[in-house]
Amino acid sequence: MKTLFTPAFVCLVLGLASAAAPAHAQSAAGFPWWSNPVLVKEVNLTPDQTEKIRQIVRSYRDRLFDARNGVQKAEAQLEDMMNDDVVDQNAAKPVIDQLAAGRSNLTHLVTEMSLQVRGVLTVSQWRQLVRLWRESQKKKLADTQVAQ
Repeated sequence: MKTLFTPAFVCLVLGLASAAAPAHAQSAAGFPWWSNPVLVKEVNLTPDQTEKIRQIVRSYRDRLFDARNGVQKAEAQLEDMMNDDVVDQNAAKPVIDQLAAGRSNLTHLVTEMSLQVRGVLTVSQWRQLVRLWRESQKKKLADTQVAQ
């Protein structure tokens, strides 16, 4: 059975949130996942693997911060333009290009980092991580539906 490798999954699994979120948000979101003792045990991560993953994420952290901030800046500029009384489409086009380029750069970085992290894991560990992620998504969806 093939495992679907989606950008959203990559972001969640590899802790883009941990790499680009403030420290106080990391613990609330359960990141970094490779330091969560329960997950480490379930995936059977070795201390060496944990350290390699930590180093990979650290090596991408500044670039992820910059890429995420670039996307947020372009989104804010575009939002301001969309909320003006009259939308200047010619002025918006370069901002749209910046937003598209920023998202592309962010996706590229996350995917590149994901590939490196995947190289640290065995296929069995990867599949277990995918299974755990899917279970967590189902639980979040169920919790959201109950709350509504």
